[in-house]
Order: sequence, then structure tokens, then C-alpha cells
Amino acid sequence: MLDHEAYGGHADPVVVLLHGWPLERGIWSEVAPRVASAGFRVLCPDLPGFGRSPSLDAARWTVEAYADEVASFLEAQGSGPAAVAGHSFGGYVGLALADRAPDRLSGLGLVASRTAADTEAGRAGRRATIEKVRASGAAALLPDLAEKLLAPGAAAGLRTRAADLIGAGPPGAGLAGPTPMAARPARGEPAAAVATWAPPPPRRSAGPV
Repeated sequence: MLDHEAYGGHADPVVVLLHGWPLERGIWSEVAPRVASAGFRVLCPDLPGFGRSPSLDAARWTVEAYADEVASFLEAQGSGPAAVAGHSFGGYVGLALADRAPDRLSGLGLVASRTAADTEAGRAGRRATIEKVRASGAAALLPDLAEKLLAPGAAAGLRTRAADLIGAGPPGAGLAGPTPMAARPARGEPAAAVATWAPPPPRRSAGPV
């Protein structure tokens, strides 16, 4: 079972927020309560090997395997179809979930993710990252990755928080993302379905989110 945080009422429409690499559910700590206040039940799981969730065997480091774990998590929650939003690696997991278990989704949102597969140059960059992490651990990703995660004008405190999240990750977290991201296929059909999706209405009225 994926470790997670939950917000909102059990009867409310479900929104699932999937974090990016090499982060964990804490990136949603300010977003999730605001979404819940609009009348949704928000679930923020740690993906396998990130935060407090148990790791997958390295032989299963594919976006499809991560998607299967999320599908099992949703089944265990006993909820109906959920709207899923994923950041970066979480978006690629969401796309795989839409491919493999479309009945689990009522909608899909991508944040800093794309439906195209990596180019050869992109795969080479991910392989370089893997070797860097193998040689020096997740600390080798700092400070460059923390800077890339934020807008140029972001507050210094946010940069510190991003660096802390990266540095505090489990030993395997630095490797568990680049491998499946480099191998992922292009996925165009789920994106086409998103264009026609409308979110379910909340069960209670609230102000704007």
C-alpha cells in the first residue's frame, strides 16, 4: 500500500495528486488543502520508493509498473473513478494509468509532463543523471535540479525547500525516476481524451481555488 495523505470528505469526488521525481507527496502540502476546500477528496500518495512508500524491485522500474501500483492504491481506497494530476514523473505515471486502467480515471492533468517519448538526446541526459547519482548519491542533483523545479523568480525559501526534499529522499529515489522516464513510450490517445473531459462537480459549494 502506498503511504499517503488524505484531505476532504470521504463522499466527495476524488482527486489524486502524483508528485514528480525525486520528490514526495510534500510538494502538494499547500495545494491539496485548497482543492479539498472546494469540495473534493484529495489523495496524495508517495509513489513506490519515494517518501514513505516501499520501493519496487529495480527490475520493475517502468512507468507501467508504477501505474499498476497507483491503480491498486485507488482500488484499496474504494473510490470510484478519480481525477489524476501528475507533476513530471507523476504525469508520466498518470499517462500510463490512463492507458492501462482507464476505468480508474475520470480525468487526467499533466504538470511539466508531455505525451511524447524522450528523444535520443533526452535519454542520454537521463543516463548521465543515473551515473551521477550512482557515483555520488542524490546530493549530486543539487543545486541544479532544485533550480529547474522552480520559476526564475521563485522565493529563496522555496529553493531551500526543494533542495531539502531532494536531499531527504530514500537512497533509491534518485535512480527510480530517470530509468522509467527514459524508457517510456509516446502516449497520444490519453491526451486526446483529456481535451474532452470536464471535472466532476464538488458536493458542496466553495470559493475559487
